[in-house]
Amino acid sequence: MLTTETIAAAQDNDTHAMADVIKAMEPRISAIASRIGGAANRDEFTQVGRIALWEGIGRFTGGSVDNFYAFMHRTLEGAILEAAREERTGGAAGADRDATKTFAACVREANGDLDVAEQLAQTLPPKGRRLSAVRAGAARLAWEGTISLDMPNTNADGVTLADTLISDYGVPEELITAADRAADTRDRKIKVVRAVLDTMGDKGRNILKATYGIDPVPCLGTGAEADNELAATLHTKASTVRVLRNQAYKSFANRYSKVTGLTPCHCDRCASQRKSAGVSL
Repeated sequence: MLTTETIAAAQDNDTHAMADVIKAMEPRISAIASRIGGAANRDEFTQVGRIALWEGIGRFTGGSVDNFYAFMHRTLEGAILEAAREERTGGAAGADRDATKTFAACVREANGDLDVAEQLAQTLPPKGRRLSAVRAGAARLAWEGTISLDMPNTNADGVTLADTLISDYGVPEELITAADRAADTRDRKIKVVRAVLDTMGDKGRNILKATYGIDPVPCLGTGAEADNELAATLHTKASTVRVLRNQAYKSFANRYSKVTGLTPCHCDRCASQRKSAGVSL
């Protein structure tokens, strides 16, 4: 059984006492390594934990064995989580904590859809906080790994993850008008639509962009001429284009509903627009 005397002796570089501390902590190290790294990385992360124990014991200032266990649990978990991040990202450039926080905010904005979040991270945050495609991909790798397990809800300054998405209007808060906010809301909606489209297959995405004229694709609308032009581009038949358009619209509606929590509108105007586009729900 571990005692405060043994811990104190280990802190004084008594090798026998240190061996006793490691023996007592081994089950805890192994459990943390298994939980974070799984069977594949357990041995490697167990070694990381042992090193963290060696390096961390000198920082312990508590007065009881229970305090020591609590302190070392935090120390070991932090070291093994860090090793797991490196393992998961493979040292990918851009997988930094700021990028991961921005990605985490976009995950929340996308209601948990990582594909949409990866696209939003490149367009939705204000300038200076947007991620490049490489950084967004690296941040996603980190998020899908172990960082999501210990990502705090706030940063050191108490700013929530969602706060990283607040637009910078370039003027003091008290000077922001309703028109500014309305324009920002519209801009965010457009970016969400584009992000959802970018998660779809090439054919469906291109057909919808051409149908509604979403940049950079020119608007073709619907009808025989548009279907024939799209058919030639996609190397298929006009009748197939109509089928693909209907499938693409349903796919988009499902994805958009998942991200926003909104369901397609069934008012007469929207129903008429869908009918003119040759789609149905």
